[in-house]
Amino acid sequence: MKKENDLSQYIGLAGPSYEVDVERGKIREFAKAMYAPIPDFCEGKNPIIPATFFVSAPYTWGYSLERPRGTIFSSVEHDFSIPLHAEESFIFHNGLPKAGDSFRVRSTIENISEKQGHRGGLLTFFTVLTEYYDSLDQLKVEQRSVTVTTKTSPNDSDGWATEIPKYKPSYKNLDPGKPFANIKRQSLADLLPEEGPGLIETGPLLIREIVRFQGVVGEDNALHHDATWAKLSGYPTIFGLGTHQASALAAYLSYWIDPIYIRKFQCKFKNVYWPGDSISYEGIVREKFKSGDYSGNLIDLFCLRDKKDILVHAQAEVADY
Repeated sequence: MKKENDLSQYIGLAGPSYEVDVERGKIREFAKAMYAPIPDFCEGKNPIIPATFFVSAPYTWGYSLERPRGTIFSSVEHDFSIPLHAEESFIFHNGLPKAGDSFRVRSTIENISEKQGHRGGLLTFFTVLTEYYDSLDQLKVEQRSVTVTTKTSPNDSDGWATEIPKYKPSYKNLDPGKPFANIKRQSLADLLPEEGPGLIETGPLLIREIVRFQGVVGEDNALHHDATWAKLSGYPTIFGLGTHQASALAAYLSYWIDPIYIRKFQCKFKNVYWPGDSISYEGIVREKFKSGDYSGNLIDLFCLRDKKDILVHAQAEVADY
């Protein structure tokens, strides 16, 4: 007999299938919000998707643990009112999807675990696997999303000792920035271990950048745009989406190498970040690898606060096969 609060009973729980149509306009909006309005994503009738594009799928076309929308995920007895994103990963089989592609998609709770955290008290991790199948029933994309819930918030007495930066926005230009425009694109053959384009500083993060990305993705959690709601939920102010900075790292990478070569992209969200935080990005070739009949490069990417605190660590596998 299952214990009343035994979350393991939900492992293997699968939601219904839904359809995802990859739209050219949606790709263009996403590319602009992630600072990558480059020809790869914005030109031609069938541009490829950015590596993190499908973070929008649960919000735009389907469902998630946090937004079950009447699916069987509504039966999971756990408080998802204040969730945090721990990890996100993508495996692309036979290349990146492109505008005009259609997929049958289904999500399954793959794993649930708990551990005691240094901050946030007891942490509960939910891993959801979302699979994308084409019209021939071939698996094209595997997406894994790890959601973590905490027992304490930053404002609790045993909270996170969080220091919020002063927010002094500068609105010189209302259009999305292009912080990676000066990165020189390299061929895979020219990539060398321990080398990369270098550190790129983008200055204080603006609320409008958070809101712009949130709106494009379709993620409507008020913790990311409503300060009153955030305070009522135990946070000192709104905070950014992990997938926003993960997507910025994917943009950094896409300026650096042709994104058509991206086979895997995974990221871990290390810290909550706030409006006004000084953000910078860096990428470096970790190593060259050979797997079966193909070879490629493993690339580390970092989103940093004050050039030292890691907010997001991403790894990308790029290969020509």
